[in-house]
Amino acid sequence: MRVLCYVCSALLILTGGVGYFGWEAIGASKQSLTAAIPAFVGIAMLIGGILAIKNTMLGMHISVLFSLLGTLAGFGRLVPGVIKGSLDWSAPAPKLITAMTIICLIFTVAAVRSFVAARKARESQASDTSDSTTN
Repeated sequence: MRVLCYVCSALLILTGGVGYFGWEAIGASKQSLTAAIPAFVGIAMLIGGILAIKNTMLGMHISVLFSLLGTLAGFGRLVPGVIKGSLDWSAPAPKLITAMTIICLIFTVAAVRSFVAARKARESQASDTSDSTTN
């Protein structure tokens, strides 16, 4: 799970870097700090991934928290524009937001599935040990 965290963090940092530093190349009219938001989310996730080296549960929960926030922020920006029909897909901002949302959503779903599997494994291990001690 940490490897996926590192990969998603790197992709988010790259996405934010392209949005902020490559603003002319992607066709933006000016450089904007908000284009670096994916990088900020990626850095926060990376910090969680690094913390997971010492404390796996805490670090991965921090990473998935920021990933969930990135997903919700992306949907919060995209959904109203799609509903109103006011989203200009030729502009770079919706593309960057979509990239951040997809990367964060993939990591969030994978992390939640991993958390559920880990909990089931712990519960089955606990029931196995309690069964063996009662016999």
